[in-house]
Order: sequence, then C-alpha cells, then structure tokens
Amino acid sequence: MKKLYGHSPFILALFVSVCLILACGGKKESEVTKEETKKEKTKDESTSTTSTGTGSNQLYFVEEYTADGQEVGKSEKFFIKSKGGYITAMLKTSQPIGVGSVDVRLERETINGTEIIDTQPYNVSPEKDYFFFDKVTFYKSGDYKVTVFKKDGTPIASGKVRIEFE
Repeated sequence: MKKLYGHSPFILALFVSVCLILACGGKKESEVTKEETKKEKTKDESTSTTSTGTGSNQLYFVEEYTADGQEVGKSEKFFIKSKGGYITAMLKTSQPIGVGSVDVRLERETINGTEIIDTQPYNVSPEKDYFFFDKVTFYKSGDYKVTVFKKDGTPIASGKVRIEFE
C-alpha cells in the first residue's frame, strides 16, 4: 500500500492529462464539423444559383422532339384538351450531366403557394449534355414549374410553363 501512495501524484497527473487531451480533441472535432457544415451550405447556395434556367443549365419546353432530333413548337405557353395533354421538356447543360438517372418534378403554382403534382424518374446518359423528357403530362390549366433533380436532390435546372385549355 505504501508503494501505491508513492505513485499517486504521477497517476493523478496522468489522469488529468488524459482528460484534457480528450476534452480538447472533442472541441476540435466539433469545430471541424461546423466548418464542414458551413462549406456544405455555401456549396448548396452556389449550386442553386447556377442550376436555375438563367444559369448555364437551361430547361425549356417544346410540343414535340422528333425522331430525327428536331424541336417542334418551342414556347412558354401550350394549349391542351380538357382531358389533359402533354409536352416535352428539353434540358441543355453546360457540361456532361455526370449521373445515370434524374427526377423530373412538376409543380403547379396556386394562390397558397405551390403544389407538387408529380415526380417522374428518367434514365439519362452521364456523358451527355442535351436531353429530352417526353410526355410531361398536365391535367389542369395554370402556371407550372418543372425542375430536373439529381437523385441526391441537387437541382440541375428548372423552367416555367403556362398551360391553358383549348
């Protein structure tokens, strides 16, 4: 027992050192996490700025995209039958899209805000920068926003279109 008391200041100093190291290490880790979160927020903000239709990526609408690659009837306003109708969404990106599939979300603008109408998955070629999404279907007249997203939720581009009944 006498030997144990002789080493107690050393053991106490060792215990205090270990506690300080653990406490400081935990603080440094939380600072790193805060910095990573700040970088992610900044990245998200810049992504949403460049992925709108006004940025280098563009989403627009045509009546039809033909088999020989022609865009027919490009417009921001289309007329459909009262039972519904469809148009084609065209996407041009500034560089290859880099993913194999995307989601196309259709939102209708209302007095109370926006209402998500539908989200459809599409397979795309990662190395391409020009796409068409055929038969985007509408059943009601109104103003719509169509957005193309990567599977992780990152928006690529969006465009607005007005649909009216014939």
